[in-house]
Amino acid sequence: MKLYRYFQVIALFFFSFIITACGTSEPPASELPPLEIAVDAWPGFMPVVLAAELGYFEEEGVEVKYVFNESSRQQRLEFEGGGYDGITLALGSFIAVSAEAPDTRVVMLSDISTTGDAVVVRSEIESIADLKGKSIVLGAAGYGEVVVSTMLQQAGLSGDDVIWVAMQNENEALEMLKDGRVDAFQTWEPFVTRAVQDGAKVIFTGADVPGLIPDAVGFHERVLLERPEDVKAFMRGWFRAVDYWLANPEAATRLLSEAVGLSPEELSIDGMELLTLEQNRQFFEPGNDFSSIYYAAQVYLDFFVRKGVIDAPLDVNTLIDASFIYALP
Repeated sequence: MKLYRYFQVIALFFFSFIITACGTSEPPASELPPLEIAVDAWPGFMPVVLAAELGYFEEEGVEVKYVFNESSRQQRLEFEGGGYDGITLALGSFIAVSAEAPDTRVVMLSDISTTGDAVVVRSEIESIADLKGKSIVLGAAGYGEVVVSTMLQQAGLSGDDVIWVAMQNENEALEMLKDGRVDAFQTWEPFVTRAVQDGAKVIFTGADVPGLIPDAVGFHERVLLERPEDVKAFMRGWFRAVDYWLANPEAATRLLSEAVGLSPEELSIDGMELLTLEQNRQFFEPGNDFSSIYYAAQVYLDFFVRKGVIDAPLDVNTLIDASFIYALP
């Protein structure tokens, strides 16, 4: 009888082990590598750095490694090739990226840019109309051309009225503007501030067309499928950092300055609106203006299709995954 009871216990143990293993969607956190997130110098993307520095990701149960680079161009190329788990980009850039990496999924908005995104010009240029026949370098693949085209339309111009110049990196573009090799530069902070310090002036900003430039966070679909709880934990940590930053701007900016080596002025959020979880839920509702992420994404998508940048229309409902925003407490 004792031997029979012994085998019963052993059988029950293995049966429980099999049931538990089959019901687990993710391996234990200790067996998973960190979520690797590519982030550039745009202040609206700094909550990932702040959350890491404050220990919020660890408290939420996920290990996050952020890869910081002042220039986003190489990070975009690496993400398109399957690198990183997630990346921070302007929403318009995600449209362009998804044409090369169709598994891209946008899960949240980081901010709405106002004066933080701008077109800066040489000091002798007085108006947008003065840009006719002049050269302009785009600082961002994807949304940059939409921004400039919108600006030109306000002066009755089109993209055919300016000379487009390819950019290798933001600091090179600053030098090109400073020494007169180009007349204008579409860029964002901290490069707007640096250009002005070099003598350039701002001629157009995102505030001139409210809601034109939303910034976002996206992941490869495989990451969302394989590690949904880690992605949710990442988002919880991010939004905790946003709340902290809004409540403690000086302390947050000081901590970020030490972490990434940018000056407090370059990390100012005066040129944008950082978005909370509740604001994200509002933006993820369908709508007919820039208060909806779906509307904004469709504006960019339609532009790229007209320009021939994208061969066939993408489905914004596939690109945008609202389930994670609404799954958060």
